[in-house]
Amino acid sequence: MPEPDKLQWRSDLGWDPYSPADPADPKDGLVIHYDSADQGLADQPHSACEAYWQRTRDFHTGPSRGWVDIGYCVDEATEILTVDGWRPFTRIEPGDTVLTLDHHTGLSAWQPLLDVYVFPAMWRTLVHLQGSGHSSLTTPEHRWPVEHVNTGGERLAQGPDRGWATTATLTDTDRIPVAAPCADLPAVPKWSDALVEVIARYWATPEDPGLTVHRGARDDTAHVRSALYAVFGPPTGQEAPWRETHGDDRTEFFLSEEARALLEEHAPGRVLAAGFTTGLTSAQLELLLATARAANPSLAWTEREAADAYQIAAALAGRSATVHTGPDLCTVELGDRTGMFVHEELTTTRTPHHGRIWCPSTPNTTWLARREGTVYFTGNSFMACAHGYVMEGRGPFRTQAAQPGGNTSHYSVTLATGASDPITEEQINAVRQLREWLMEPASSIAGTVLGHRDFVATSCPGDTAYEMVQDGTFTEPAEWEDD
Repeated sequence: MPEPDKLQWRSDLGWDPYSPADPADPKDGLVIHYDSADQGLADQPHSACEAYWQRTRDFHTGPSRGWVDIGYCVDEATEILTVDGWRPFTRIEPGDTVLTLDHHTGLSAWQPLLDVYVFPAMWRTLVHLQGSGHSSLTTPEHRWPVEHVNTGGERLAQGPDRGWATTATLTDTDRIPVAAPCADLPAVPKWSDALVEVIARYWATPEDPGLTVHRGARDDTAHVRSALYAVFGPPTGQEAPWRETHGDDRTEFFLSEEARALLEEHAPGRVLAAGFTTGLTSAQLELLLATARAANPSLAWTEREAADAYQIAAALAGRSATVHTGPDLCTVELGDRTGMFVHEELTTTRTPHHGRIWCPSTPNTTWLARREGTVYFTGNSFMACAHGYVMEGRGPFRTQAAQPGGNTSHYSVTLATGASDPITEEQINAVRQLREWLMEPASSIAGTVLGHRDFVATSCPGDTAYEMVQDGTFTEPAEWEDD
């Protein structure tokens, strides 16, 4: 028999094609289950069944249960970009605003964090991708948004430009996005360009008592003077907001306490505030980056938070940047590319790892991650539904998790119904197709159909479904579209 007419594989649901559950070869038949609570799915579109199946998997793989069918997970050293800056998983919670990637448009967007899943420490085999501008440690099933391009950077003629892969299935033509312009930047400036320039210089030179311009190949004296004039007014009077002095090779601009107080609102301790960065337009972000680099050509700070601020501004502008932490200074390496080839630029190592793993949930199913200073965008188990679809769970040749005492000997299928929910003809036929498909030589199960209550004392799969188990309803021949 062919596969069921309406079969949705794990990959169709956005999951890794292969469950990490223990291998098994169930031969003894199929076990029917239900939900125990009415779901009312027969009166809803099939999308409600897909959402139900997603919720079911989220529950069973969540922190309260921690079952093995886990995907989309990273190690504890991986951070996420929030509207308040980089955060480890211990400092985020649902409702926080995080940067995500709209994989349809290729633009980044701020979105609310829907949930944070944390799984307990245990020995696992993780995959370490490492390169000069990338470091990730993930489960093999971790999802990645990828761009399909050839090694020359040109888009492939065949297939979609964008797609999804798991750590284990990344190929030579997959490129991981490392930068994307933000679609949520304000269109109207909140602050003047002059203030952006003054703030950028103030933040970029924290060891400078004022704002010093070294006159050389590039002399920004007139530019800085004009910006200070626009923000604070003329340097006149006994309590002038700023003044300048001249040396042989430099011009120094000194700020009054009142002027410093204004700058400290946006760069406290001469560290750029995340709220100031997120309020800039696209043009002002470029101005901020260029001005800071002119004032601090090496992009080096003694404070990690100051270097992080440059990396965040670059990320919103769609520029890649890596933070290198040294014994005395933190430096930022600014890149000009938006993606990184996996196998050409990265080494792949499978490594045993003992520690917690975690994954966030966002509406775009993506998020901007950072590990060891490198930045990249990355992603976040049978059911027969009332509309006649068979939806894969853990799938063939895997240990089940539904019937104690029969998880390695029998396959399982849930009807996703409660005691009062109707069991539709389409649903019954979907179970029949699933049974006949699993009886094919590739899996060769026995044709026996049992109920969950045949293994343990339970009401599952409900009286109506169990009567169908006993009277042979599910073992009658299936109807196929080919018929």
